[in-house]
Amino acid sequence: MSNLVVRNNEEDILSEIRKDGFYIERVEKTPERCILAVQQTGFALRAIPKTERTPELCLEAVKQTGGAIRYVSQDLMNKEICMEAVKNDGDGITIVFVPKEFRSSELYLEAVRKNGLTLRFIPEKERSEEHCTTAILQNGSALKYVPHTFVSKEICEKAVEQNGLALEFVPGNRRSKKLCAQAVDNNALALNFIPERFKSKELCELAVYSNWQSYLYIQESMYSPQACLFFLDSLNHKFVDRADMSSSDRSYIRAIVRRFPEEINSDPQIIKLERQLGVRTLKLKFYEKESGKFIVKEQIHYREESETVEFDSFADFYDYVDGDLENANLCDCDFLNVNLSDFNIEGALIRNDVLLAQQLYDDSFYHAAVREYGEDFGLMLSAENEVVEACVVLHDSDIDFTFNDNKRKIYYVSDIHINHKLIKRFPERATKQEILWFIRDLVRHMVDTATQKSSADYLLIAGDVSFNYENSVIFYEELAKLWNPSHIVVILGNHELWDFNRNGKPYDYSKGLDDIVNKYRELFSTLNICFLHNELLILKDGQQVVIKEEELLTLPAETLKEICLKSSLNIFGGLGFSGYSSSFNATKGIYRNTITSLAEDIEQTKHFENIYTIINNAISIKPIIVLTHTPKDNWNREGYNSQWIYVNGHTHRNEYCCSEDRTVYSDNQIGYQGLKAGLKHFTLSGKCDVFLYYPDGIHTITREQYIDFNRVLGINMTFNRTSGNIHMLKRSGIYCFIYENGKKRKLSLLSGGAPKSLEYNDLEYYFERMTYYSDAVKLIFADYYKALNSISNSIKAFGGSGNIHGCIVDIDFFNHVYLNPGDGTLTPYYAESMIDKYEFKNIKALLKAKRPDLHRKYEKLLKAGTETALQLRENLNVKSIEISQYVPETLMYGPSKIMRSLQYLMDVNVIRHWNDEVIGFFEKGDHELEKSSASIPYVALPEHNN
Repeated sequence: MSNLVVRNNEEDILSEIRKDGFYIERVEKTPERCILAVQQTGFALRAIPKTERTPELCLEAVKQTGGAIRYVSQDLMNKEICMEAVKNDGDGITIVFVPKEFRSSELYLEAVRKNGLTLRFIPEKERSEEHCTTAILQNGSALKYVPHTFVSKEICEKAVEQNGLALEFVPGNRRSKKLCAQAVDNNALALNFIPERFKSKELCELAVYSNWQSYLYIQESMYSPQACLFFLDSLNHKFVDRADMSSSDRSYIRAIVRRFPEEINSDPQIIKLERQLGVRTLKLKFYEKESGKFIVKEQIHYREESETVEFDSFADFYDYVDGDLENANLCDCDFLNVNLSDFNIEGALIRNDVLLAQQLYDDSFYHAAVREYGEDFGLMLSAENEVVEACVVLHDSDIDFTFNDNKRKIYYVSDIHINHKLIKRFPERATKQEILWFIRDLVRHMVDTATQKSSADYLLIAGDVSFNYENSVIFYEELAKLWNPSHIVVILGNHELWDFNRNGKPYDYSKGLDDIVNKYRELFSTLNICFLHNELLILKDGQQVVIKEEELLTLPAETLKEICLKSSLNIFGGLGFSGYSSSFNATKGIYRNTITSLAEDIEQTKHFENIYTIINNAISIKPIIVLTHTPKDNWNREGYNSQWIYVNGHTHRNEYCCSEDRTVYSDNQIGYQGLKAGLKHFTLSGKCDVFLYYPDGIHTITREQYIDFNRVLGINMTFNRTSGNIHMLKRSGIYCFIYENGKKRKLSLLSGGAPKSLEYNDLEYYFERMTYYSDAVKLIFADYYKALNSISNSIKAFGGSGNIHGCIVDIDFFNHVYLNPGDGTLTPYYAESMIDKYEFKNIKALLKAKRPDLHRKYEKLLKAGTETALQLRENLNVKSIEISQYVPETLMYGPSKIMRSLQYLMDVNVIRHWNDEVIGFFEKGDHELEKSSASIPYVALPEHNN
């Protein structure tokens, strides 16, 4: 998370372009900016309007990035641009974008000189011997694409000399013993392509000495116990720090070990070395009371299934895990005949009474974290209406069906008070491991209540987790393992201020408020958790940014408004304090010795209130979450902002209010009672609206504003026109963007960056009918979209993407399902490109052939008889769902493309496709729209413009 930097002047803009050429997308395209952008990355050319592109600009782009030639239009293409493009080809495919008229033997030669593998894109009949020789001198593996007539002994030798791995493409009759030795000398991994008759022990040893990964390809007879032991031991010395091991290294090690004979992989010494290398991972170590067995579950990464081993003796169990008892759950074992002092039991969960009996109990952590407060918790709020065991609740008022919904769930919890739960669970004593496991189980249970959590969801912690810092550390470390830490937003409660000022106790830290805040800030920074203290969290271009208190105090109101309008999530957070509470403030000792006077309390309260007022004045109608520990009346005396969402704790009175004048979630305060915690949540739209403050009407906007509107909604588009006017039509939350040609004054509906012809050249006509049209389209396609959404949910259920675009639902990048809007039939298909598509009889056949991993999950869902899986059974046809009441033929032309345009209306209330037949159909009276959902147009139809 970074801090906000606001840039406005030309030098700032140029500076941003130097950092990222694609910054040109966000600003006006001047010649200087365009040149600078393509000098950073040639691909920035795609963001520059075609009218601004010149041969010189295109040449500059391909000099920087050869692949930018794909954005050079035919009329600007010339020989020099093509030649420079292949000279600066970074991926070897630039030649594909060179028009045929500019392809020549000279250009081909330049292309293979830059990247030998480009040879594959040269038509075989045009590949000359010079092309082939030049290609393999640049990359020996280009031998794969050399025509058979040119594959001579000499060219094979040159290929292998350049790249030993080219041996793979040398015909078998040309693989001599000498050539094989030459290949291994160049690249030890060429051992993989050497015939067994030439794979001598000496050659294998030479290869392994050069590159340990070639151990995968040695003769099987060379895998002796001693050799394997020596090999794994040498790897452990090589990778002392496992962080130095790449994913490729791990893959090779696992593949090598898979080739070891079973008796070698069962050897205790080998097992130990394999664990050190990450080939084996101890997943569970525990004692099972029912069977009296010590059990180890181990993941063996070169096998599909894990291994379970049981032991009667603790000593045998201890030896098998090589003395590693970290996270071993042995709490059910009494250890009656075991002298634990003979073992290293660090990290094991063993009952405190067992350790006490063997005089091994250590009281220090319990004394510091629990007992020191046990005698006098003091200042406890009323336990009335506390939550004993919370569960996830979706408030009814938040439920709303939105197609391809971009809403995120906001989970929240406060006042967990771990210390009170610990003293209740362990009234006399506890080991550090018992406390750790208790907190771990509490966190796991809490997170498990979020049964439908997605990667976009956030978790808000509204303070009072624990008044002991060490317990807080354990809680947040465990939480960060189970929830994306960057999506955890935390504020402090008054109890978090206690631990650092213990009023003369043995561990008196005597820290001030700023020191305590910084202490927690360091913790959360280490864990990558978002911590707010009088700060504002926003999402800027999808990245989390925290605007500090100092910045919020100095930002101009218009700048702050613009920032928040472009952010899909805004959370203002801090403790809030209690300066305005007459009954429960600092004078009552709620902050212990950190804040003791009402004057100090009021000072901190005003700090928070001042920032709150600044944000409220700048952007009052954009939904903002206000996350505090204390309730609003403790830190602000004004009325609630009816558009904002207030989340707090502190009172231990669980209340929820969603009315016309306020939305308050303070109904998940766990409190002192009970030993568990759960989560509740509400939903929040992730949509941004840069025109939120614009009144209904017809507005002329800039090109940059139009691009901004789409960008913050996550809509990728390129709008190249710089002349003419863009009219934004806004009515009842519905948007329509119409482009007016500068010369002809002709109106076109904007669908992203593409203009579509409109029948009537009258802005008022479309403005008056846009809400009626919107409601009509939504009614027509309501059942179809429900069907699509149902299919999407089914696909998500077995692990697929479920993303919807047009008539298509994605399983993954290559596999899809097409729902025919005409007859409701489903067509599963696999597509490598827009052209290469392969249809399958049903979902099952597609998954079995292309995604066996998802097929297994799908079969499990079918066996379980889940509703979502049954919706995708065998030959599903959704005719039972009425696809539409009326679908004009012209509306269904190019179904998926048109449906994708209509989808924007469902997703973000933007009209990108207009068909007057829809209005005409409903005006005939054959179907009626509910009066509450549509506005009947009252402007007469204008005459057609010829």
